[in-house]
Amino acid sequence: MVMRRAETIIAKPADEVWARIRDFGDVSWIPGVASCTLDGDVRTIMMQGLDFPIVQQMLHRDDAARSYSYGFLGELDMEPIFGPGHIVRDFEATLTVTPEGPGSSRVTYDVDTAEFLVDGVHAEYQGSVENLKAELEG
Repeated sequence: MVMRRAETIIAKPADEVWARIRDFGDVSWIPGVASCTLDGDVRTIMMQGLDFPIVQQMLHRDDAARSYSYGFLGELDMEPIFGPGHIVRDFEATLTVTPEGPGSSRVTYDVDTAEFLVDGVHAEYQGSVENLKAELEG
C-alpha cells in the first residue's frame, strides 16, 4: 500500500469547517458525486462516469479531533478501468481538520491504498479539498 496526502488551508475556523464535512453521508462538497446513500456506518457512492457503486464503511470518528477514517466494504474490482489483476483489497482514507492560526484551518485527506490507484485517488481528494475551500471561502 502507498500513502498520499491532499491538503489545503481554509480561511475559516476549524469547528466551522468540521461542521461542513463531519457528516459521513453528506459528500456534496466532493466534485463528481452523482449520488450518495447512507445506511448506518456504510455509505454507497455513485460517481459520475462510473458504472459501479463505491461502498465505504466508517472505521473511526473522533469529533474532538475533527477526524474520521473509512475503508472500502469488501473488495473493489477496478479491472474494467485498469485491466486484469486490478482489484483493490486494501483502502483507508482519513479526513482531518486542524486549527491553523486564528480563524484558519488545515484540511488533510490521506489515502493509503494500492499503488496503481493512489495517484488517481490523491488527485480526486486534492480536488475535493480545493472545492471545499472555494465553497467555504466563497
